[in-house]
Amino acid sequence: MFNINKKIEIIFHFNKKYLEDNTIPMWIIKAKGETFYVHHLVSMIGFSTKETPENPHTKGSLKFKGKLKIESNEKGELIAIIT
Repeated sequence: MFNINKKIEIIFHFNKKYLEDNTIPMWIIKAKGETFYVHHLVSMIGFSTKETPENPHTKGSLKFKGKLKIESNEKGELIAIIT
């Protein structure tokens, strides 16, 4: 579905809209100007934190430097894989 085979900055954070409607995926992945709403993240690498206290949407997120693959599982849910 989506695949980047070179190391890039990937931002991962909680989707607060999930608290209002749990049919919306719980997590948000941002990379290369694209936003993905995913149900699950699998990471084979470490991360750092990114604090954004002035951001009205999220106060903090996890930052990865790696390769990103977004795929769909058997239920049609999106899964992000970072290597």
